[in-house]
Amino acid sequence: MKDGMGMRYAFMGPMETIHLNADGTQNYCDRYGETIYNVSSDSGPIPTAWKQENDEDKKFVGDLEAMMCSTVPLEELNTRRLWRDKRLAALAKLKRNMSD
Repeated sequence: MKDGMGMRYAFMGPMETIHLNADGTQNYCDRYGETIYNVSSDSGPIPTAWKQENDEDKKFVGDLEAMMCSTVPLEELNTRRLWRDKRLAALAKLKRNMSD
């Protein structure tokens, strides 16, 4: 975790990470939702919204997309990704210097 997603979560959190790792939250769920659901189901009951198989789940993902777009609009994803990448590089440099 300390070398993977944890570095992103340190300054963005998991939802913004999802939003930036695709073309928005809706696109992320469209692309990866079924896989996430299938992998996660090995751990027990999980929310079905990832799969978007009914109107309630589609509304949930749509509401989540709207919330994330109010934070980072789709037209600003690339700018925010550059911000993220600079922060990740600075964090990686700090971690290297800490081990010296």
